[in-house]
Amino acid sequence: MIFLDLFFQKLNNNGISYCVLRNYEELPLSTNGSDLDILIRENHLSLFNKALAESLIKANGAIVSVIESKICPRYCILGLGINPWGLMIDLHLNKIIYRSQTIIYEKAIWENAFIFNNICVLNQRTDKLVGLMKELLNNRTCSEKYYNSFVEEGLDKNFLYSIFKPTGKLSTADALMDCAQGKYNQAEIERLVKQLDRDFPNSWYSPFMKVKKFTRMLNKPGYTIAFLGTDGSGKSTLIDNIMPVLNETFHNAVYYKHLRPGWLPPLSHLSGREQKQAGPVINPHASQPSGFIGSLMRWVYYFVDYLLGYYVKIFPKKSTKACAFIFDRYFYDLYIDKRRARINLPGWIIRLGQALIPEPDIILCLGADPLSTHNRKPELPLLEIDRQITALKKFCSRHKRAVWIDTGKSIEDSSRDALKEITKMMAIRFKYLKLH
Repeated sequence: MIFLDLFFQKLNNNGISYCVLRNYEELPLSTNGSDLDILIRENHLSLFNKALAESLIKANGAIVSVIESKICPRYCILGLGINPWGLMIDLHLNKIIYRSQTIIYEKAIWENAFIFNNICVLNQRTDKLVGLMKELLNNRTCSEKYYNSFVEEGLDKNFLYSIFKPTGKLSTADALMDCAQGKYNQAEIERLVKQLDRDFPNSWYSPFMKVKKFTRMLNKPGYTIAFLGTDGSGKSTLIDNIMPVLNETFHNAVYYKHLRPGWLPPLSHLSGREQKQAGPVINPHASQPSGFIGSLMRWVYYFVDYLLGYYVKIFPKKSTKACAFIFDRYFYDLYIDKRRARINLPGWIIRLGQALIPEPDIILCLGADPLSTHNRKPELPLLEIDRQITALKKFCSRHKRAVWIDTGKSIEDSSRDALKEITKMMAIRFKYLKLH
């Protein structure tokens, strides 16, 4: 990745004290699908931010989400170009803190650092200790991989005492010394969690730290992205192509939704006709629309899911967590393609809901010429595809959050166009952040 190479050159050339804490084996070429955990001296923060900003400009990248913190700020980055890329940076300042308590002090970090590919990194045994502690403290469990990796690298009493003596938690070191290869089981994990709960309890003010999450609502770190388009417009292919990049940007916090939030179950479940769809819909207009009363009930059901389902399933994460919700179709499909939704109502009734439901941050309207679209998926008549594309273009021209993506191009070009519009939208929200 060009950005990583530029970034570490900047850190080195500007004399910034830093240490990559984990997953450095493929740096500076790649983070191997992981986020970048890095520790710096707090008095080097402005230099670090300047190096980050200058590297992003040269690598055609942008900060698209930020979790601000005095302990561990987090940056989500999305980069464009021939090969789009994403990265999340967890920035530790001076020390490693979990549960609002210091786990490892700065001095211990520098004592266990070394140079790898001209990058300052943490040695293996400290790396494995950090990984184990992070899992146990944050998740109250850990996988066998983390446990055994620590046992293989970190079972050294002098080393553990040098780490935990400054924190006054030698009992943690003793508890870790009791770990052994092949001993991993639920009882063993519970033993470690219990000891860590005693040594690193949640501070009395920790619950109140959650109040800080509410301040993020002014600049929400999460996003909703809706993809609209007729059958054959390339929605599924495009979503599949950009999801890996977005998952790198938000470190696997990308959630896929079909049509609606899904707080309410499918209508077929309520009627006892549970439908299992294997593969694409072959005939989306096979079922006849409901009558006026049935259509109105169906519309109200969907409206409630969009309104209340959003605040139950989408809003809590979007407002406090760096994430993205991908919608394959959205409420607007209820009037662009009423027949698919089996709704037969006047357009003004259906559009009434649009003024009340939470709208996506960006709406990507996908389309190509009707004939090529029909050739891709001939499930609908050519005239119906032409009608839907015309209606979608009209919708796109009138909605301020909608942009048109030409899917008559190659999938690579269409994906780059989509990511360019997504990046532009996301970066605006955090342009207040001055890194220089």
